[in-house]
Amino acid sequence: MADVIIGVDIGGTSVVAAVVAAADGRVLSRDTMPTEAQRGPEDGMRRIGDLIARVAAQAGLPVDHALGIGIGCTGPIDSVRGRIQNPYTLPTWDDMPVVDALVERFGRPALLLHDCAVAALGEQWVGAGQGARHLLYITVGTGIGGGIIVGGRLYRGVGLLAGEVGHQVIDLNGPACYCGARGCWEMLAAAPALSKLAAGRAEPDGLMLRLAGGDREKITPRIVSEAAAQGDAVAKALWEQEARYLGIGVANLMNVLAPEVVVMGGGIMQGWESLAPVFLETIRARGAMVPFDQIRVVPAGLGLNAGVIGAARGLAAHLRGEL
Repeated sequence: MADVIIGVDIGGTSVVAAVVAAADGRVLSRDTMPTEAQRGPEDGMRRIGDLIARVAAQAGLPVDHALGIGIGCTGPIDSVRGRIQNPYTLPTWDDMPVVDALVERFGRPALLLHDCAVAALGEQWVGAGQGARHLLYITVGTGIGGGIIVGGRLYRGVGLLAGEVGHQVIDLNGPACYCGARGCWEMLAAAPALSKLAAGRAEPDGLMLRLAGGDREKITPRIVSEAAAQGDAVAKALWEQEARYLGIGVANLMNVLAPEVVVMGGGIMQGWESLAPVFLETIRARGAMVPFDQIRVVPAGLGLNAGVIGAARGLAAHLRGEL
């Protein structure tokens, strides 16, 4: 049997599958398809299976030669039962038994983990946090999520649901969150929050609105970042506020977990260079209870392959009884 694992990364927009070398995390073949969850769960499972078969064929081996199939998926998920439970970004797929369906089709072991958990595993294995025993992974995009590795193992907690870092409260009087609280980190610093704030504050003759073609609804974090870099005062203030909010949340988590490395991923982190000065200074000012100089805070290193590599790593750990 070849020492390879199939890694699958399921998001609201696309599904990626890859054949990953179990020894060193190399991606041997990779393919993607649109998720299109609205087409229904049976169609979705058939297409995911076909995608897996396709990447295996591209790598020159049948799926039943792989050690198994690791799956990362945007949450909520039920990792215990191997079911997707995300009606928000995967409509019609709620309670879809993805693990059972793939085991039945291919006859190989399969495991479902949260997408942030697999990204943490990938970055700790061969990415920006390679070799760290204690690692915190944070993704900042449509939401804010996290993956936590303690003592070299993924920390999963009660119900295997640890990692909802975006729901730490930063501002008791902040905006309402869908979780029922107010002022969650996600409601203040995720991409939709920044876009909404920018849309409301953009000046009629300002650069942000010009870059958005005059449509406030089209102002994105990338536009805020670009306008800030070009000297737009409103954009600069918003981008610095974003960096401070991110720094506060990370400092809170560092004070609790004292990780060796914090890996920052997600779309917002494409602006790492301009965020970093204020972001890191905010952490430094608020992280006095842990040895800041011994903790690396770095951007993610695996890019679009973090999910499939980490999903493969998760399956391997599961087979060894280390997950």
